[in-house]
Amino acid sequence: ADIKRRGGSVIFISHDLGEVLKLCDHITVFRDGHYVDTVSNDKDLDEDALKRLMIGRELEGKYYRDDYGTPISDEVVLQAQDLCLDNRLEHISLELHRGEILGLAGLSECGMHELAKILFGACRPDSGSVRLLPKGREITSIRSAVSNDIAYVAKNRDRESLMSTARIIDNISIVNMDKFRVGFFLSPKKEYRFADEQAKKIHVKMVNVKQNISDLSGGNKQKVALVKWIARDARILILDCPTRGIDIKVKADIYELMRSLKEEGKSIIIISEELLEVIGMSDRILVMKNGRISG
Repeated sequence: ADIKRRGGSVIFISHDLGEVLKLCDHITVFRDGHYVDTVSNDKDLDEDALKRLMIGRELEGKYYRDDYGTPISDEVVLQAQDLCLDNRLEHISLELHRGEILGLAGLSECGMHELAKILFGACRPDSGSVRLLPKGREITSIRSAVSNDIAYVAKNRDRESLMSTARIIDNISIVNMDKFRVGFFLSPKKEYRFADEQAKKIHVKMVNVKQNISDLSGGNKQKVALVKWIARDARILILDCPTRGIDIKVKADIYELMRSLKEEGKSIIIISEELLEVIGMSDRILVMKNGRISG
């Protein structure tokens, strides 16, 4: 805004429709690499109109959930007790219930991203524990988390959730090798069929599963990061900023996927810096500030 006041010009690129409408005079929409339209930002333009331009039609189905207030199961599946880490987390305790979407909200440096890593066993706390209930198994490593059907999609998907120099098939297969093992060997044909079926199930836009993951858009990369765990039938999913940097259509797909997983009785922790996303998708919300749960 200051640059504009001084007579300068700005090209602003964002997936956040709210800030586009707040800041821009004219808005140019692209879809699948093609120019769609340029519209003037006036009082009649809203997010729904931009969504129609972005995906080429009305957004089908629901966006956020509309079943707020649905009773949550009393069964606790994951329990964190008194977690502390350096000066980043202080005495964090929480419970995740079966069939629940639990939201963690806060500013980027509030400690919620570190908490996600501890819950998945990727980071050891200075004190406290993470346990699966009812058996009380402690999660102390990534190996123990994966073997107990816990999944994690990191905020930085390219560095932490995907092998960015490998193919789609490799990224899907890496945690699912038991699905196409034949004795002591892996069957390439079964692996291809398995990966292809999983990628198509979640509508990944690709040439085929042998395409390099780096060729995909951010939204399609995120779909691959999710589907490898869904294919494993993970019971608990920890999703750190699952819609970060992806377009409105893929966001809607991921929200729909979360709804269906909840209906299947899966438990989800969604960590997000987007307040509307947490409000729109969660049964309960824990707000974090300065390494503590503030409410």
